Amino acid sequence: LQGKERVINQNTETIQVNKGVIRRLVVPFIVFLLFAASTFLSRDILLQFGSRAVSQSQKVILYVIQIGIWLSAAHFLNRLIIIFVWEGALQRTLGAPVPRLVKDIFTIIIYVIAITGIVGVVFKKSVTGFWTTSGIIGLILGFALKNVILDVFTGLAINIDRSYKIGDWIKVHGIGSGENLVGQIIEINWRTTRLHTEDDSIVVLPNSLLGTQVVTNYWGAGPESRFETEPFCLDFSVPIERAKRILSAGAMAVVGQKGILENPQPQVMVNGTTALGVEYKVRFWMQPWQDGITQGAAKSLVTTSILEHLKQAGITPAYPKQDIFYAEMPKRYFDVQSVKDKMELLHRAELFKHLNKQELQELAENMKLRRFARGTKIIKQDEAGDSMFIVSEGLLHAYIQTGTNNNQTEIKVGQIEPGEFFGEMSLLTGAPRSATIVAATDVIVHEITKDHMNTLFSRRPEIVETISLVIAERKLRNSKTLQTATPEERIEQTQSLAGQIVSKIKSFFKGVFEKSDPSLAEI
Repeated sequence: LQGKERVINQNTETIQVNKGVIRRLVVPFIVFLLFAASTFLSRDILLQFGSRAVSQSQKVILYVIQIGIWLSAAHFLNRLIIIFVWEGALQRTLGAPVPRLVKDIFTIIIYVIAITGIVGVVFKKSVTGFWTTSGIIGLILGFALKNVILDVFTGLAINIDRSYKIGDWIKVHGIGSGENLVGQIIEINWRTTRLHTEDDSIVVLPNSLLGTQVVTNYWGAGPESRFETEPFCLDFSVPIERAKRILSAGAMAVVGQKGILENPQPQVMVNGTTALGVEYKVRFWMQPWQDGITQGAAKSLVTTSILEHLKQAGITPAYPKQDIFYAEMPKRYFDVQSVKDKMELLHRAELFKHLNKQELQELAENMKLRRFARGTKIIKQDEAGDSMFIVSEGLLHAYIQTGTNNNQTEIKVGQIEPGEFFGEMSLLTGAPRSATIVAATDVIVHEITKDHMNTLFSRRPEIVETISLVIAERKLRNSKTLQTATPEERIEQTQSLAGQIVSKIKSFFKGVFEKSDPSLAEI
């Protein structure tokens, strides 16, 4: 049935198209037939007049009829070319509408030929003299309308060269006060090219201007285009390797959003140095102006993500400053080796925000600094593990395996950014790894092991209740069931899950909690 409906719809569309073509051709064809028929009827009509009027009237009527035949034939021929060539075969070949300028030029050529025929055949005048007179008049008009003629010939060159066409998005450099103009071409006519800009305005540009300015065609090689952020200037004290890692992670964190492409990957380039520090530019690829996505929105998204990653790393963009060394110069970024900075990283992590200063310090002193290159699998799904990781710098992707043993595929389920952590269930309960974590960029993480938590739980066993509650809230945060539950039901579900987690933690750290709870020794 669906196949029949598609055939019926296609037949209906074909009939409607054919009717439209017939309606556009019928009037020019009837006019042509009327003038042609008049040549046979003119003598009979003239016989009805007196003998004196016959001679002059016959000449006038014959002139009118012959002129009408030439002009109506030209009109009919022009309409045939428009329908079957410009809007038919050529448009299907090019995959885009034929510019209006090209159609207008061929229309003028057809009518000039028709006028030449009228002069030579109807009035029996010398065509050479006609063209000579036309040339003189054209020369005079050429001097008077040189700017208009320049626009016309530039428009011709644009259509022949086809550097850009109707529908393309272009950037015209250095318009007016030096600003760049970005817009989509909606029409190329005799004198001007019309652009539809991002702010929903129509800008009319003389063709001669486009012929002298640099024009970037974003869609020239396809819908994917490369863009750059404004420069990020960071202090000279920030190592270039570290700056690239953080900026790259910030850009990678938003791929797939606002049309930003994952491949090719965003790139970080050193743009140069200034008196303030080192300038970096971030390049990314996207498909702009599709589904309402603009380059401005994409740049804003990339810039916002990068600034957030810089903030997490404790780095601020460079600014004018003067350092007077009365004491040791303060650090302007986090030192991954500094205990104080590691304590700050732990305090930001939701899992450890309830630890006191002494506990944070001990954990910061003991956790291991780990560096992984891009593409490294840090943990693998279903493997055993007894440690967790807190991300200091970089970006990681989380994958889970689906399918049977013989046909398994990995699906990306999320990403982990600076300040976030993973592997906490393996650390606290000994559960197998629930996902595979891969470094999307070069990353720096801090590893916390079971031995580190042994020390923490032995000194303050009651902290296990708080940590379990945080994990339960984290697990239920995106639960669809919890979103529709009442506040009382949410509290009940969270406390129930937290109780289960407490039991698993105490079982996994059995030796530690036996001292504080002797009943565990019987388990």
